[in-house]
Amino acid sequence: MKSLSKGLRVLMEFTADAPVLGVTELASRTGLAKGQISKILNTFRQHGVLAQDQATRRYSVGSRAFALGSRFVNYHPLAREALVVMRQVVEQTGHSARLSIMDGDQVMYLLQSEGIFLADTGWRVGMFLPLHATTAGKVILAFLPPLRVDELLDGATLVTITPNTITDPATLRRDLAEIRRKGFGISKGETTAGLGTVGVPVFGRDGHVTAVLGLVFPLHLVDWADAPALAAILHEHARTLSQGAGCPVYPFGGSAPRPTGTSPPQAPVRSGRRARA
Repeated sequence: MKSLSKGLRVLMEFTADAPVLGVTELASRTGLAKGQISKILNTFRQHGVLAQDQATRRYSVGSRAFALGSRFVNYHPLAREALVVMRQVVEQTGHSARLSIMDGDQVMYLLQSEGIFLADTGWRVGMFLPLHATTAGKVILAFLPPLRVDELLDGATLVTITPNTITDPATLRRDLAEIRRKGFGISKGETTAGLGTVGVPVFGRDGHVTAVLGLVFPLHLVDWADAPALAAILHEHARTLSQGAGCPVYPFGGSAPRPTGTSPPQAPVRSGRRARA
């Protein structure tokens, strides 16, 4: 089991931030001997989990790892249902839809469906980010049990990703309280400069937050007065996902005014006004 643990430890170093790694880099990252690293990498290569560039001798994720990961999307009930829902959200709004989950003490972008107003966030599916620096992370924090939130935030360093990232604990907790009250969270360039997001919670059978359904868009396309209407669209679909996951009553949503300057429901949802900072 120790060998298996070491192997997985090496494999987990291959992330979106570090997709290609060599023996020396992995030894530095894991503290394992180069000889151990070489044996582990060779085993993964033989089974197609990792691929090796013959010119550089460095490694990257292999096709077998991709196939394994794709089975999660294909067979996990929430992920499978979310793909259909996200396409519907994109059709209604024109903006890209995203499903995020909590993994450990971070948020992971699990799925994305691109809209016609495609915005390159710089963050890809499968990437991890701090909870405090994303709309999804803040929505998750807002609906976690208070003791768990204290465990995650007390003494934590709230790193800066952009100049708009919330790094003051008191400000963050006020933001979380507002999210609990309204049922949705927003971000104005907190993760990526020039981009905005709106996100709502998805609940499971036990009533605990299991995921966040969100929209991402260039800030200049959406007026923030329209955020509640965008959230209402997300609530409608998050209710479907929540009920499918066994949550008997979704606590948010209902009738809300449509965003200003929009066409009928099938048309992309956007405002003719520029976003206010």
